[in-house]
Amino acid sequence: MFESIGRGFRLIWASVKMGWHDKRLLLPSVLTVVSNFFFAILMFLQAKTGFGGQSSAANQFATQGGKIFSPGGNLHEKIGFLGLNGPMDPSGMAGLSGAVSNDAVMAVTGILCVWWLTNRVLEGITTALVYSHLTEGRGSGRFSTAALAVLTSLPAIIMLGIVTLIAKRIAGWLRHKQNSGGMFGFGFSFLAGIIEIFWTLAQHLILPAIVIEGTSFVGAMKRADKMAQGNLLTIGVGEVGVDVICRGFSALVYAIGVSGFGAFYYLQIPMTAPPVIAAGAAWMVLLIFTTALSIYIRAAFYTCLYVWAITAEEVEEAMRHDVAPPAPIAAALAR
Repeated sequence: MFESIGRGFRLIWASVKMGWHDKRLLLPSVLTVVSNFFFAILMFLQAKTGFGGQSSAANQFATQGGKIFSPGGNLHEKIGFLGLNGPMDPSGMAGLSGAVSNDAVMAVTGILCVWWLTNRVLEGITTALVYSHLTEGRGSGRFSTAALAVLTSLPAIIMLGIVTLIAKRIAGWLRHKQNSGGMFGFGFSFLAGIIEIFWTLAQHLILPAIVIEGTSFVGAMKRADKMAQGNLLTIGVGEVGVDVICRGFSALVYAIGVSGFGAFYYLQIPMTAPPVIAAGAAWMVLLIFTTALSIYIRAAFYTCLYVWAITAEEVEEAMRHDVAPPAPIAAALAR
């Protein structure tokens, strides 16, 4: 585990340097965080106005959103709220399914679909920019060119979203069976966990195939499967503890904010006082930067894996161990 975390720190540092040298690589991730705030507020307002007090699920989401944007609240509820696959990512918002009533179904469905698609489009733009940086050199990528490539692949990305929704529904159904499955409950929970983990990893590797190679969703699935069967993905995701480190830093940032506002509350300093406002603004900037960096690092990691795989695919199997990985992964694997 410690070796995995050590690799993760080295990969993160190399990815940060790559982003520092070409700051356009970070822009889509910053836009992802901003869009998550926008859609969360939009969903909060919809839950308040569109559902009124009729839906406990909507009220629960509204209450959770209020806690996130307030200085108080449970730290565990805050961790991961803004990131990909977190509650503010529509792909992780299955709990709102019960909130959809007949009179608001179109509005809620539209918001969730556009929210998910926005996140995936921005992740795809990051993938395209990182790919260009790795294969063509620093500064070679253009946001407009990357966005055009992603928009051209929208049908495949939408199909990815549909399959993702199906996978999450199956996992949710299995978790529901866990509560009523008696002695089989543990087995249902285990299967749900396997589906969620496998598909979360798979979709982040399928997306580069869609964006980089311009393939259809089915073609991207076949490419990912071919890479897996040909041992082209040289290292496992678990061997580089990026996710653990990102979650740890997110928890630290949330803890700083909660502790700071808690101290102001304890000292009975009004929340409208200039020091509180300044501290809140600084914490919000830090939160946005940390979350955006986490999103960027994950996207860069999966893109690096994909670039390494397609490079290894071009040589004979016996010579693949000599294929140099992209710089961030090379830094992670250095001893």
